Amino acid sequence: MAKEKKEKVNNKIKKDKPEKKPRYVGKVAYDMGSVLVFSGFVLASIALAYSGESLYKENLTMVAVTFTVAVLAAFRVVNAATIMAAIQTILFLGVRVADMASAGFENKASFCWVFVPGLVVSGYSLINRAKTEQERTNEVKDEQIGELIVTDPVTGLYNLRSMYMDIQTQISYAERNNKQICLMILKPKYVEEMKAVLKKSEFNDVVVRLSKVVCDTVRLEDRVYAIDSEGCFGVILTCDLAGSKLVETRLTEKFGDKSLYAGVVPNNEIRIEMMLGCVQYNEALRRDAIKLKEIAEADLKEIKVNYG
Repeated sequence: MAKEKKEKVNNKIKKDKPEKKPRYVGKVAYDMGSVLVFSGFVLASIALAYSGESLYKENLTMVAVTFTVAVLAAFRVVNAATIMAAIQTILFLGVRVADMASAGFENKASFCWVFVPGLVVSGYSLINRAKTEQERTNEVKDEQIGELIVTDPVTGLYNLRSMYMDIQTQISYAERNNKQICLMILKPKYVEEMKAVLKKSEFNDVVVRLSKVVCDTVRLEDRVYAIDSEGCFGVILTCDLAGSKLVETRLTEKFGDKSLYAGVVPNNEIRIEMMLGCVQYNEALRRDAIKLKEIAEADLKEIKVNYG
């Protein structure tokens, strides 16, 4: 069984493995963008240093507009930044051409402003592109890792994905050997209330204790799964509904043990009400593991526990 599961996981890795891309594409784009932004600021500094006091107001206006363009581009509002940079450059050139035509303007340092807006916008565009590429890569990695995880981090039990895979295997086994299988779902009744009252560590402690009770109650050939993060368990039983009733009886007795939750909340006793649903697989389900789980959940009923 473990070998089959390992092969499925390896096949999943090969299937989902993305095509190889140049390793430094994002880094090169980021570095080029940084160089362009830096060059733009250098040119702006040259224009400010060598333009003279006569162009003080003009330079102040250009600095303010360039700062706005840089902020828009940095926050990925690239279209607005591009339009503003284009308008800034065109107006600056129009004013400068008019000055040259009327008064013979000779302050060449101020022409650095022609290149500053374009360099800033282009630089931040490359930086944003590199960041977006990195974010997408991280999303793909996180998604692939999530798809490969088959155990619950709190209880260490196999999770829902693993349960769906194993249901198919168990159905095949049962059909070959003319046996029956059932799916049992166990769930705390007041999960939201529990989370509101208990600390996260205390809630996790309760989930771990419940998982141990379930694992200790079922037989070795039965399989227990932590199918969500809210203390819900799935159990694949290699028996019919009559056999599942025996499991339910044993679970009822253990859930009624006062010592089960002792010490979870210091100086306070707590009781967790559990719900249970069970369904026996039949051919009409056509190996549909999801449907099997839905039917078991629809059958959820409160376990009547006699707390001794």
